[in-house]
Amino acid sequence: MGLPAHLPLCHDCGVDDYLIYEYYTAPSDGGPGVVSYTCSACETFAGHEVPAGWTPPGWRIGH
Repeated sequence: MGLPAHLPLCHDCGVDDYLIYEYYTAPSDGGPGVVSYTCSACETFAGHEVPAGWTPPGWRIGH
């Protein structure tokens, strides 16, 4: 996706407190995980690669 993998954060609000995770793909075949989310406070949408080992809070297989 171009940018280095980083933890989800609303760049407008500066926190991750209001994120609604909409899509997550776990890392596979040596590739990074990918997440997309919306901030419920300001309605900003973002998506990007995430570091290995990170999963959305409360996320489970088959979600």
